[in-house]
Amino acid sequence: MAHNTRLKLILPLMLVLFISPLMAQSKFAYIASSAVLPGSGELMLGRTNRGMLLLASDVLAISAFVKTNKDMDDQKDAFRHYAQHYAGVDASMPLSHYQVVQEYYSSDDFNNFQDMMARNYFVLYHNDVQAYLDYMAQNTYQGEETWQWQSQMHWETYQDMRKKHQKTKINHTLALGIMLLNRAISVVDVAILNTNGKLQARPFGPDGVLIGLQMDF
Repeated sequence: MAHNTRLKLILPLMLVLFISPLMAQSKFAYIASSAVLPGSGELMLGRTNRGMLLLASDVLAISAFVKTNKDMDDQKDAFRHYAQHYAGVDASMPLSHYQVVQEYYSSDDFNNFQDMMARNYFVLYHNDVQAYLDYMAQNTYQGEETWQWQSQMHWETYQDMRKKHQKTKINHTLALGIMLLNRAISVVDVAILNTNGKLQARPFGPDGVLIGLQMDF
């Protein structure tokens, strides 16, 4: 698996470096190259240090993206099996169901909370028993949807597993954000290096500054 990941990271760089002589006549080609692989445009322009810095940053971000994607799948399988074994959660339940299982010790606890809220709203305030019954039928768990944790310890362990999964999702999104940011930085950098680009700043409003980029191709 690690060998395949490294191969996927190396191949785009080799491809860009191989075709770079063919692309050298077009200024837009450098920008396109940086949009695909950050740092490649800088390397093609001879800015080795800047190119390698962006490229290394992107390789790390891609590695983190691939790793967290695999970790999310593994963690998802782990908490699904754990909930099935220790709380009786049916394996066919959607992911949204596992969030409720994280928040309530049992489906009875959830149903009792819904009953209290619905009874107060529909029966006491609106005197509408049918609306209460309809709401309870649509917003409570019955049959295969029910669960009951074997102990408080098992429930807390599951909560920790879910929190770890949610943290991995955040890191996965962060890695994607860094990948996109690297491409934006590299595209702007190459545009400035390979054109008569100029950054301009002028006052904007009472306390602001407007920054613009002028590029003459």
